[in-house]
Amino acid sequence: MRGSFKHAYQLLTSYFAEVRLVDPNFVFDIQTTSCKDKRFTRCFWYFGPPKKIYKLLRSVVVIGGTFLKGRYRGTLLTAIAIDLSNHIFLLAFSIADSGITQSWTFFLEMFGANFHGYDTRFVVISARNHKIIKAVPKVYSFTIHTFCAFHISNNIKITLESTMIAFRMAGNALTNIDFDKHMNVIWNTDPVGLQYILGIPNETWSNLYIPMSRYVVTLYCSTYHLLYKK
Repeated sequence: MRGSFKHAYQLLTSYFAEVRLVDPNFVFDIQTTSCKDKRFTRCFWYFGPPKKIYKLLRSVVVIGGTFLKGRYRGTLLTAIAIDLSNHIFLLAFSIADSGITQSWTFFLEMFGANFHGYDTRFVVISARNHKIIKAVPKVYSFTIHTFCAFHISNNIKITLESTMIAFRMAGNALTNIDFDKHMNVIWNTDPVGLQYILGIPNETWSNLYIPMSRYVVTLYCSTYHLLYKK
């Protein structure tokens, strides 16, 4: 709130230590360049007893990042879930350098170590960021990695509103008849956009084809849009 960015980063360790005095379940990790100069590189933290909380949530996690504005830039990475009452639940946070692959790997490893382990089958939803695509399978071999339909629809080469609507309806379809109907609308109105869509595997964005938990995936696509839209 006050003072310089440099001073704020210098206070991170003492700030996290103070939070732990209030919440014994609070966990954090701060990484620096070396023991000598201790220049900040990245950090990770979460609140509350993670394993107990995670058992009460749906087996789908939304991960995403947003750029920080300030002298040192960087990216805020987050993991988000939804409980059984459809309330958004923020799980974990990380401040890292510009969302590079190593930063995503660090974040996912810390998340896995503290929440559910690396051998649990669950769904991850993210944007089609190539750094995330590289990091997820390196950390979680059992994870089903899917993409937010809202982001895909915004990246269709010819952005027609009718195409975007039809694509999102196809993503939410639960029968082959409904899926084919919406895809045919795209075929008849936007062949170029259809070719872009066909280049993305159906099982990464369609509720009909994803091999796990279609209902919660639909919720999470909506959640991703609300939290990470620019």
